[in-house]
Amino acid sequence: MKPKFDPVSRRQFLVGAGGAALALPLLPSLLPRNAEAQTLAAASSERYFAHMTTWHGVMQDQFYGSLLGLTPGQTQNFAGIDVRNTPLPTAVTGGKVVLSEILQAQSSNLTPRMLSLMNVINGLDFATGVGHNRGGPLGGDAANPTIDQVLGASKTFYPSSPLQPVIVRNPVSLSQTSSGVVQAQETAESNVKLFDRLFKTSTTPTTPNAPAQTVLVDSVKEHAALVKADPRCSADCRTRLDEYLTMLSEVQGKVQQTVNSSFPRPTTDTSAVEAAAGFYGLPDNQVQCEKLWNDIVVAAFAAGISRVYVCGPTSYTFGPEPEHAWHNNYAHNIEADPSKRAGYSAAVQRQFEGAQLDLARKMDAVKTADGNTLLDKGFVASGHELGSGGSPGHHHNRCIPIVTFGNAGGFFKTGQSLDYRDMNAFSWSKNEPIPWRGGLIYNQFMGMVLRSMGLQPSDYSTNNGAFGYPSVRGNNDHTDAMWAAANQNLPWLKA
Repeated sequence: MKPKFDPVSRRQFLVGAGGAALALPLLPSLLPRNAEAQTLAAASSERYFAHMTTWHGVMQDQFYGSLLGLTPGQTQNFAGIDVRNTPLPTAVTGGKVVLSEILQAQSSNLTPRMLSLMNVINGLDFATGVGHNRGGPLGGDAANPTIDQVLGASKTFYPSSPLQPVIVRNPVSLSQTSSGVVQAQETAESNVKLFDRLFKTSTTPTTPNAPAQTVLVDSVKEHAALVKADPRCSADCRTRLDEYLTMLSEVQGKVQQTVNSSFPRPTTDTSAVEAAAGFYGLPDNQVQCEKLWNDIVVAAFAAGISRVYVCGPTSYTFGPEPEHAWHNNYAHNIEADPSKRAGYSAAVQRQFEGAQLDLARKMDAVKTADGNTLLDKGFVASGHELGSGGSPGHHHNRCIPIVTFGNAGGFFKTGQSLDYRDMNAFSWSKNEPIPWRGGLIYNQFMGMVLRSMGLQPSDYSTNNGAFGYPSVRGNNDHTDAMWAAANQNLPWLKA
């Protein structure tokens, strides 16, 4: 028996009692013959985008560390300034790959494979002085939606409507409405509610006031067994189906365990964990929550339920205090107090390794129908809410720290440290050991990300992407040459 096939979405489903359906990763050997070629071509062109926002700014040497002292592998003049790149170091010391105070991880996590798919980008500026914001790292502002919402609404990116165009966690996404640009609604307030929304189907109760019957993986196992027994089901498809069902079962099992702490997770719900006493003093538990979210996001990507995920920690500081105390006591003291700087670095390092790198690794563990992994076809980025965290202020828009994994199906060249700072520009932080300077424009990077996902400039602008995304000239601080180049690919970043 074959999976149920929807010719509009070109997706396959397992069906259980009462008509419950579970979305599947593509199983090519079981596609209807008249739809096989078209479906495989469409699936091969699919791309995946994830982004994590880090609140506040950071010091230049704190984030980029040893990368600042590397001899450039290449230099060129672009848009009137000299820019640089060099391969990322791969040395392992004491079981770790250490690029900086923040960018470091166990070598078992930041493997040669991950390093080869990683970029660290310096010298891209927001076009305006945004201050604290909830959309800048995704290109959004008061007049323009963030790029996740651009992708979610795009018929180029989603030729047919998915179940969940964008998975949004916390206030990082801005959407376009008839009344203007507004904060996008969160998809779910906890990992369990997200799982329920994406992978459960409630059947109609048979008696009044009876609870709805929730359909999980077990409910479609009979159909799964028949699918695997189908003579046309290839060994590769059987393996992909088994791995997917196992992944969902493991996700379900994880949300029924306890986190590494002194308190249990009563309903496996991350919102309950967050509310439990001591959560803000246990940053490792915050990391564990991120990993639980990542599990469900990867399962949703694998099934084609969604291909876009954006998040920001908000209440997750990955440190010993909640958001507002963390902002005042740590983020605003990283220059004045070495202990606060160390605490801030440790917190952002946890987000880097425990959240972003964890998601990239999990995406790289899932193969799609064309033999590539989700990460091969994806782009997992992070960006800070602000640039400089040092003197003469804490809310600069210069040199937004960026880390990425994945090449979006070969669009990006990876394994690089890219430095787009103008070393002859005004120094924005004069008291740091290494001052922050202006560079090229963040809009240029946002335009590249949208193009890497298959969009054309006409899909996201009315002026052919003249200024990147948003395609609006946002200031006169950056030169005419920089704005004129904003519709181009950044040096060395395009494969």
